[in-house]
Amino acid sequence: MIELVKNTFKDKTFLKTFFSIAFPVMIQSLLSFIVSFVDTFMISAVSNEAVSAVYAVNQAGYIFLIASFGAISGAAIFVQQFNGAKDYKHVRQCFRYKWVVMLLLLAIMIPLYYIFGKDLVWFYCKSDKNNQLIYELGQEYLKIIIISYAIAAISTIYSDTLREMGKTKIPLFANAVSLVTNIVCNAIMIYLVANKQPLASVKGIAWATIIARVVELVLLVVICKTRKFEFDQRVFTHFRIEKDLLKNLIRKSIPLFFNELFWSSGQVLMTMALSQRNGVLSALSIVSTMSNIFSIIFSGLAIGIGVMVGNTLGSGDLEKAQDNNKKLYVVGLSISLITGILMMICSPFIPMLFAKVDSTQKALASKLILIYGSLLWAFCLCTCFYNTLKSGGMALHTFLLDFIAMWCFTIPIAWILSTLTNIDMVWLYLVVQSTDMIKAFIGFLFVKQKKWVQNLTLLK
Repeated sequence: MIELVKNTFKDKTFLKTFFSIAFPVMIQSLLSFIVSFVDTFMISAVSNEAVSAVYAVNQAGYIFLIASFGAISGAAIFVQQFNGAKDYKHVRQCFRYKWVVMLLLLAIMIPLYYIFGKDLVWFYCKSDKNNQLIYELGQEYLKIIIISYAIAAISTIYSDTLREMGKTKIPLFANAVSLVTNIVCNAIMIYLVANKQPLASVKGIAWATIIARVVELVLLVVICKTRKFEFDQRVFTHFRIEKDLLKNLIRKSIPLFFNELFWSSGQVLMTMALSQRNGVLSALSIVSTMSNIFSIIFSGLAIGIGVMVGNTLGSGDLEKAQDNNKKLYVVGLSISLITGILMMICSPFIPMLFAKVDSTQKALASKLILIYGSLLWAFCLCTCFYNTLKSGGMALHTFLLDFIAMWCFTIPIAWILSTLTNIDMVWLYLVVQSTDMIKAFIGFLFVKQKKWVQNLTLLK
């Protein structure tokens, strides 16, 4: 193990390649955090109820955003490996598949959210003493913000494909411009148009998000068209996906879609369980917002594994893929340990930034952030094992990894402790988050079998 760590940090070529791929993704994740932080920070200047309403709706929308990612994850496996083999004809066919699947998903889920989204919002806020006001604000926010989900889904088709091919700087640029747009529009909507009135303010930040999403999508499409990337050429004029490839895409996509759907809905059910306690929504909102900045490593690792392992498997160099995989684990764990310590050090000060959140919830948020930081290493391992299995096309294993950990341990424990015991919220959060150590152990067993070491381009 010590020798592996030494070899990893001595391998300058490996480190340079990893950071050239992962660093733009990490920066983009940092920008996404800033957007989330700015939304929460600005709305916290309006009222505590406005913060809770936005958090409740965003948790409901989380299922859709993760499900849309899962719907095209099967294609992502093949894009990574076909790109490694420089087989751009089949990369283009995978891109077409993403369009079909995403449009079908939008046609199904947007109406469902419009009809049932308000019920999810009520479930979150019903235990709060100001539940009626939170619910009313949440309903108005949901009616508008749902438009942004559709725009974000289309952007995901472009940005994910670019990342899977190692072109991570373009999504970063589009996201950066979107960030600036969002901040400016937030300030205008909340402070000038709404004059910090709660109802007008939550509507305002919803419209600001939509405008920013549109800007991001337009930039991605224009850049892809002007640079004439192979995957975006003759996509609709010669719409064809080979039968054998389509079968493999569907076969890999179905487990990954249900994996992301079950995982995201499981996350929502977990936060619902936590929200059954009175007066915790604002604290959970702060933790959710701030944990994103310390989770940027996960997004970089996911893309790093996808490109440096997936592309290498596709090129046929299976031994190098395994070596890269081990080194990525070392880098990921090292960064997560350092980041976790920083998060723990900052935990007493972070909640002070949120003006209108009451002191009790600020104190709770500080303790929850401390717990999250202490477990960051376990979350990192889960990310590594999941993306290794995914890069090797082990879709069923990724499904089992998330499903077993989430639905057999995390959710039952969260609901039992939240509703049937009087355990303190801090201990409840610690126990629930610690279940990821079980997931990491299961992932280790799956990866150790090495069934993921395979070249999927030979399946087409």
